[in-house]
Amino acid sequence: MNIVFTARKSSAVFHAIKGNFTGPDDLNLILGKGTRIEVYLIGYDGLKLIKEFGLYGEIACMEPFRPSGHTTDMLMVTTSHYKMLTLSLRLSPSDASAQIGDIMAGTPQFNIVSDSLVELEDRHARPSDSGQIMVIDPTSSVVCCHLYQGLLKCMSVNPNVPVKSTPAAGQQSSRAAQHLSRPSTKEVKTFGEPVNMPIDEVTIMSMVFLHGCQRPTLAVLYQDKKEIRHVKTYEIDLKTNDKPETGWIQSGLSGATTCIAVPSPIGNRLGLHMMLTNTVASRGLLVVGEYSISYFNPAHPSAPRSITINATIMQCYNRVDDQGVRYLLGDHRGMLYILVLILNGASGSSQSSRQFQVVELKLECLGTTSIPVAIVYLDNDHVFVGSHLGDSQLVLLHTEADQNGEYLEVMETFTNIAPVTDFDVVDLEGQGQGQIVACSGALKDGTLRIVRNGVGINDRAVLELPGIKGLWSLKPSLDATSEDTLVMSFLNSTRVVRVTQDAEMVQEEIDGFLSDSRTLLSGNVRANLILQVTPESVRLVAPPQHIQAGLMSEWTPPSGQVISVASMNATQCLVAVDGKTLVCLDIGSETISEVGRMRFENEIACVDITSIDLAYPHASQVCAVGLWTDIKVSLVRLPSMEILTSYDLPGEILPRSLLLSRFEGVPYLLVGLGDGQLLTFVLDAALTTLSAPKRISLGTQPITLRQISSSRGGSGIPNASNHVFACSDRPTVIYSSNRKLLYSNVNLKQVATVAPFNCEPFPNALAIVGSDEEGVLRIGSIDEFQELHVQTVPIHESPRRIAYLPSRKVFGVLSIRIVNQEPEPMGSTNIVTSDEEELGFVRLHDDQTFDLLHTYELQKDELPQCIAAVNFANDPTSYIAVGTADSACEGIPEKGRILILEVSENSQLRLVTEFAAKGGVMSIKEFQGRLLCGINERLCLYSWKTSDKMMAESNLSLECSHRGFTLALSLAIRGEFIVAGDLFRSMTLLRYTDNKIVEIARDTNMDMLTALEAIDDETFIAADNASSIFTLVKNTETTSEDEAKRLQWSGGWHLGDQINRFKHGSLVMANQEGDAPAVPKLLFATVSGAIGVVATLTAEKYELLHHLESNMSKVIKGVGGLDHAEWRRFRSNARTLPSTNFIDGDLIELFLDLSHDEVNNVLEGAEGGEPIKIPHEEITKLVEELSRLH
Repeated sequence: MNIVFTARKSSAVFHAIKGNFTGPDDLNLILGKGTRIEVYLIGYDGLKLIKEFGLYGEIACMEPFRPSGHTTDMLMVTTSHYKMLTLSLRLSPSDASAQIGDIMAGTPQFNIVSDSLVELEDRHARPSDSGQIMVIDPTSSVVCCHLYQGLLKCMSVNPNVPVKSTPAAGQQSSRAAQHLSRPSTKEVKTFGEPVNMPIDEVTIMSMVFLHGCQRPTLAVLYQDKKEIRHVKTYEIDLKTNDKPETGWIQSGLSGATTCIAVPSPIGNRLGLHMMLTNTVASRGLLVVGEYSISYFNPAHPSAPRSITINATIMQCYNRVDDQGVRYLLGDHRGMLYILVLILNGASGSSQSSRQFQVVELKLECLGTTSIPVAIVYLDNDHVFVGSHLGDSQLVLLHTEADQNGEYLEVMETFTNIAPVTDFDVVDLEGQGQGQIVACSGALKDGTLRIVRNGVGINDRAVLELPGIKGLWSLKPSLDATSEDTLVMSFLNSTRVVRVTQDAEMVQEEIDGFLSDSRTLLSGNVRANLILQVTPESVRLVAPPQHIQAGLMSEWTPPSGQVISVASMNATQCLVAVDGKTLVCLDIGSETISEVGRMRFENEIACVDITSIDLAYPHASQVCAVGLWTDIKVSLVRLPSMEILTSYDLPGEILPRSLLLSRFEGVPYLLVGLGDGQLLTFVLDAALTTLSAPKRISLGTQPITLRQISSSRGGSGIPNASNHVFACSDRPTVIYSSNRKLLYSNVNLKQVATVAPFNCEPFPNALAIVGSDEEGVLRIGSIDEFQELHVQTVPIHESPRRIAYLPSRKVFGVLSIRIVNQEPEPMGSTNIVTSDEEELGFVRLHDDQTFDLLHTYELQKDELPQCIAAVNFANDPTSYIAVGTADSACEGIPEKGRILILEVSENSQLRLVTEFAAKGGVMSIKEFQGRLLCGINERLCLYSWKTSDKMMAESNLSLECSHRGFTLALSLAIRGEFIVAGDLFRSMTLLRYTDNKIVEIARDTNMDMLTALEAIDDETFIAADNASSIFTLVKNTETTSEDEAKRLQWSGGWHLGDQINRFKHGSLVMANQEGDAPAVPKLLFATVSGAIGVVATLTAEKYELLHHLESNMSKVIKGVGGLDHAEWRRFRSNARTLPSTNFIDGDLIELFLDLSHDEVNNVLEGAEGGEPIKIPHEEITKLVEELSRLH
């Protein structure tokens, strides 16, 4: 039983449109990202995300339309499961008067209004091979869909016709509002009844409604049985189900891919790039092909205007101006073009009656963008480029070329990791927390993406200041809420700097503050004074703004003794002198006085006097002391210096830092050890005893603990009252939720020390000192906690597979590069003058810098298919094994190779063994010191023997094989068991025994798998090409031999996104307490760039969560009336089944965002549910714990 979460939402853009959705004068960009829609407002400062919501459906088509009488646009969407819905956005009642300035400031809330839902499925028809196409006529009165072969579905658009109420989004809470909707009181109907119209055409490439026609006229670009392409027009009459009336036909359009409707003459053109005056286009049709672009006028179809281009594929377009004179085109290589229709006006009685004819087409290359799937001209020469294969971009067009000959400038990028073709989960620092290194993108936009969980630090300023040994921040006064000064300690000196309102760092001289000595500690104390502790003394200083500026008082240890460590609060200071003597000092308004002293037998390693007594916030009655030789920590009562309790630390690692702190009211003692481990003790209410410690490894270097107040805005910490920064080689922020300590890694390599620095130029920031080698002081702001951060490594080709070789600290990456694809110089309409060729490579990347270290090039007509890091039996060397396939033949490859590559000490690849295979080597794994390969229809197991030869095929010898597949594309290993995934024949479980591979059981369903993995010894998970996942188990309880040979169906669930890979691992630190409600088992990545988590549940937890999921789906309806249970039904190419043994973790997490009334309805089982008897607090705690699994 499993629960599935989305750790990172899909990032690929598949659809992009603009319109006036949030207001008549608002210009919006709307993006379709698989199962999500994002709404942006286009304003003076660029794009601002103002609404995001999910659908219980995968978006197939998305178009804007404005029905008659409406002042704003609506959104029409079809889903992959043949449902059509219309959506609109309305300001919530409290924000109804908001203006654009308010919206850009982020204050208003928009509700999703679901106006209509139409079922378009026809179970007796055959789905279109070219995908769904939906078009709306220019007057927004008719919508036409091509969903099935030889059939059009057409409907009138008739808003405000009374019908039964459909769900709509009302006032909603924060995150739940992004996914769900409430019942509507508005009764409307957007569509008339669907009309099925048979047509002769089966393969439709593109279709559009023409402008200016008396009756809705559809232009259809199609391909016949001889693969010849034609354009045909149909007049749509919704009063009949007969075949629509045919208009004109244009044949022989070789390579045509797209139709573009040119609008009727409506006025003068707008000026942007090419200086044309008094020009408007006559209505017509542009046909864009791989070799030419042609304009057809329906009145004179026999006289087209054409321009010839060399081979390319124009993937998307967008009209620049209302007159239809200029169009932006984007091709499959990421080149952006502008197409201009040159017009010639025929004379008439007046200027307004002149008829303009297209006399010429001009195409100009503007420059390079990400490879686009959608282009939207926004406004003021800004263009949005939506991409599936790379980052989406906001581009500014220029009228003059830059030094590279480009007419565009990228203003902003939007990170997209899709499609993820493969990934590995590695724990490079050994912290028990994995990070993903993914093969992302394709072609020139190909990258490696490093995805890790933690706290993001955004640099606001970076200063080169080598040699900083200590860092503290000072406030203007003790009660001030912000800092303005930094005290920096060096080896033999101290420097004080103050930040100005202009963000300048100005060095300060504070009278009475020692600058020629190293500072051990500094901070604000009572009476608005400053304390400085040096090895020689403790100094009480009045700052420059004080009426008595200068040294107020000084305490010095006995002659010949020095201060080694110190801690302070607003009224006390604790110092260790002569190594073993602990002294407690009282900080008065003018003087420093000693109030207690005690001597330990061993040297004092660290001390802390942070106040955690709620009754005395500025003073402490207890301090903590860590000792060197006997390696213990003690609690000491102040000022009597009585030892309350001591605890011997396990092992031989010394304590290096202590901190007393409260988390959600619970008092803790944190102990940072010298080996990067952290011990946490809970104190009793009297603050006199310590519980047994819990241990967690945060790094490998000594830990320094620094407390940071969570009252600082923007910390992003959920439900926490305090947090602590653990400085080490793997810096970590410690916080609490549900009275459990949580740990989030920081996206920095190493931190020596840190101080809060919430100043006016850098609000909610931290001052951070890195390693001595780095030698910088950075001022950074904290991102949200437990957030996935993405690092990008461009490789400018298609990464296909990846494997990590830990012995050499390198990643092996298989990639494919297309050569001969560079465009001709800017200004040329020619794009490519030679054929494209695919070349395959094995690349070696460093595991820290990800620099390219070495490349091994494959043979011509050979492409890489799989890679694995292997350790052969009786051979201490680790190798990289690569499988290849011949790319020259079509269909199933006839030959391939197995390559065994060694990585030298200087990170060079050397071919050790080359083995010719009789088929494509499609999958490869290490198996019990051998090499297991899927070669076409066979599994082959090879044994290994070392050789003194530089390169020998005899190193690999076939030990055994097993036939029974079409194409063995994926493998998983679990002990002596092998799980194999086939192109057509689902999953097979095999076992290696007695030098043979024997089939144990198989799935008898004919599912086309895209990924598989073994969850445990008995359970196996797979994903198919219908975007569903399912689990199978061994049938061990049956006595029937036939049933034992079949893998038993255990559960199925529809994800709505195709998974390319499962991998064992987790992006969060392992739960140290062993009481997590679910155990994260697998990570997965998808073609749309989503990253997900599969966690296993006990039967008890599953039943509770299934109950909660069912109640939530009944009370909180899906956007547009789409049903959750129907959406999550398992779907394959052959069958549909109810969701079983899977929980929708994303829906469960929304419980935390429901209003009080909604929570009560869920728990009471409203709308046909069953009451949940578990208390609200326990449900909340459970869901919060689950949310921390990713």
